[in-house]
Amino acid sequence: MGDFALFVFYLGFISDWTASLGLFFPRLRQAAVALGRMNRLLQGAPPEQLVAKQPTYLRGPLPAVPYIAKTREDRLEALEVTNLSYHFPGSEQGVTGIDLRLRRGSFTVITGRVGAGKTTLLRTLLGLLPKDAGAIRWNGAVVENPATFMVPPRVAYTPQLPALFSETLRDNILAGLPPDQVDLEGALYAAVLEQDLPHLDHGLETVIGPRGVKLSGGQRQRAAAARMFVRTPELYVFDDLSSALDVETERRLWERLFARPGLTCLVVSHRRAALRRADHIIVLREGRIHDQGSLEELLQRCPEMQELWRGDGEQD
Repeated sequence: MGDFALFVFYLGFISDWTASLGLFFPRLRQAAVALGRMNRLLQGAPPEQLVAKQPTYLRGPLPAVPYIAKTREDRLEALEVTNLSYHFPGSEQGVTGIDLRLRRGSFTVITGRVGAGKTTLLRTLLGLLPKDAGAIRWNGAVVENPATFMVPPRVAYTPQLPALFSETLRDNILAGLPPDQVDLEGALYAAVLEQDLPHLDHGLETVIGPRGVKLSGGQRQRAAAARMFVRTPELYVFDDLSSALDVETERRLWERLFARPGLTCLVVSHRRAALRRADHIIVLREGRIHDQGSLEELLQRCPEMQELWRGDGEQD
């Protein structure tokens, strides 16, 4: 009995050590894959950049954000994308051979099923993912580094899940811009956010909490939209902006957006309100352009578009 008790006592140590060893090797492999992806996202920068020391601002005043005024060179007349491709490392998922052209004042909608590559296309176009192939031209000039070029005041982007911080709503919208240089009230109105301010504890001075937890899903999306509108870029890029909005708020948002003359928009959406207003619709399927054209044309000839249209009608 003594030997058996001793065996049982040490059995736990042996099994724990064996389990830890078994977990070590797959985690080592996962870490190698993660490091490989980070190195690829560095786009040629040395790996040491990942651990380079940067200043932190935990107390005291924050550093000033330089205000970049829009110039005539920033004006968008046409954006051309040719053979744009990106695939996630070690997989075939991504986008392949994307060709599109945006002219000034147009409203282009990218639609498709879940996993069709809509968000990946936007992120690759904006340089948030490093393209494998293809060319991007702004007014005919090749954009060598989209990550540094596709930024305000040329381009502003609202992702599907916007990043908000535990600061005031005002600071989240301005994000360092000087208040006297921008039209904050106009941005709030365009984002249909002015009606929500009286219901917040301190209006624009309300601290919204980490990731905006004190706001509803629709309020978070509209706060991110206001942050984009206040920058008055040449190209507005929305990723499913109205997914958390009710029908009436969505209708007003698009109406106010189109009331602004000369806006150029690239929008990912499957919502009918956006599709009806589109000058041009691109239907993605499995990372490729399946079809494109006007809504009327696609509803007549494209089964994929017909299915998406029926699906959104059922959700509404």
